[in-house]
Amino acid sequence: MKYAILTGLLLAGCGAVTTQAPQIGGAVTTGPDTCNAAAHQGLIGMDAASSLALPEPKRLVGPNDAVTTDFNASRLNIQLNETDNIIAITCG
Repeated sequence: MKYAILTGLLLAGCGAVTTQAPQIGGAVTTGPDTCNAAAHQGLIGMDAASSLALPEPKRLVGPNDAVTTDFNASRLNIQLNETDNIIAITCG
């Protein structure tokens, strides 16, 4: 739940281009795709090592990782579950 809230805060106040991005817990949020996250949605369900080929800037966020609240519209956020599988790819 806290990651869904954090992701919502990261997406607040962005541009007009929108897409649907999956979030933790199955909720879907509409927000801008400023980092081309939609192009990488095929990696969801794969191992974290799959994210190594993604362009910079990017950050991997595990379920117990502390995350800063700085927003970078061009950065890919790769959210991982407890087994290090990708569960969401968003901008911020």
